[in-house]
Amino acid sequence: MEDQLAKIIETTRARNEAMKAALGPNDAARLVAARQDTPRGFIAALGSSSGRTKIVAEIKRAAPPGGSIREDIDPAWIARDWERSGAAAISVLTEHSFFHGSVEDLQAAREAVRVPVLRKDFIIDPYQVPRSYGTGADAILVIVRAVPDDGVLREIFDSAANLRLDVLTEVHDEADAERALRIGEKSPNALRLVGVDSRDPVTFETDLSRPARLAALFPESTALMCLSGIRTRADIATVRAGCPRLSRFLVGEALMRAPDPAAALRALLDDPA
Repeated sequence: MEDQLAKIIETTRARNEAMKAALGPNDAARLVAARQDTPRGFIAALGSSSGRTKIVAEIKRAAPPGGSIREDIDPAWIARDWERSGAAAISVLTEHSFFHGSVEDLQAAREAVRVPVLRKDFIIDPYQVPRSYGTGADAILVIVRAVPDDGVLREIFDSAANLRLDVLTEVHDEADAERALRIGEKSPNALRLVGVDSRDPVTFETDLSRPARLAALFPESTALMCLSGIRTRADIATVRAGCPRLSRFLVGEALMRAPDPAAALRALLDDPA
């Protein structure tokens, strides 16, 4: 994943620079000013760490290294179906080159539902934050290891806070967690919601004990979410047994590959926890 992540970041950086040059320095500000509503509360929709399982269902057309997952979809239709089936929120992959997503997918999904919508992309430049706000996102994903400069990372979190955008902070290992905790001392937005990934970033192997191990590093005030590797209710039970605070799950590929994504979501939510 390190090589793949580097490729994605390089592509994203080039795209950002081209967009800045083409649209001018005031483009993001114009988008912010043009937005007619306020962000829906993504973190609030996920509730407390106690009680029943909450699922963020993800629209994901493709992903490296496996490629296509489900290309021929109507984002509005699938988001609406998931909302009816109990999704607490919707996540939309908007990265185009590797995941075949788009901002248009996000906008179509958000217009179709009342629940919050997360923009899942590779946010590496503060420039992307107001653009995310201006194109309708209620929250953004920030992958800690994708932004090596602490100053830039803090600027991203602070910009999101100023725009009232919630942030899902993604960590993969102890080093990521320690860095998020350090950044969070000055930028509290970094620690409001942390997603702990069960997938090894190098080998792609899934270890459902990893989320609990990483979750233990964060204070009780941090809301926690499990990312990757969830396919069944048994997987959810395993993670929750290791850390009861992990009651929130982001699930994409398992739902997108299912013949009936809504039924697959309902099966995960049929959980007495």
